[in-house]
Amino acid sequence: ITLCLFFRWQKIFMFPLWSKLAIFWNKAFLTIIVLLIVLFFDAVREVKKYSSVHVSEKAVNVNTSAFDHIQMKLFRSQRNLYISGFSLFLWLVLRRIVTLLTQLAKGMTTQAALEMQVNNTTEAAKKYITENEKLQQ
Repeated sequence: ITLCLFFRWQKIFMFPLWSKLAIFWNKAFLTIIVLLIVLFFDAVREVKKYSSVHVSEKAVNVNTSAFDHIQMKLFRSQRNLYISGFSLFLWLVLRRIVTLLTQLAKGMTTQAALEMQVNNTTEAAKKYITENEKLQQ
């Protein structure tokens, strides 16, 4: 059953389209990771900017709506920080999973080829043993 499913998935992944996309996939993957890192550092900068104490104290002394406005910007920057950080983490996990699945598929292909070779060798050995026994008789 497993071998049947393996060959079915192997047929799907052997489409010519995938090999053409594989050339650009690594570059696209790295580009997205760099973009997520830039967004993460921008969010960290914004959080530091709006969470400084002296800005909040000045805003309280001037106007309560200004304080609320700064708190709103702090909330948004923290939200962006969490979203970009979690996205970066999940993107790196996704890359690792893809790498492991690729290695597993290559290993399964090698295993299937070796099993077929072992079966052929075993059949040939049995054939030679029976022929040898016939010659000895």
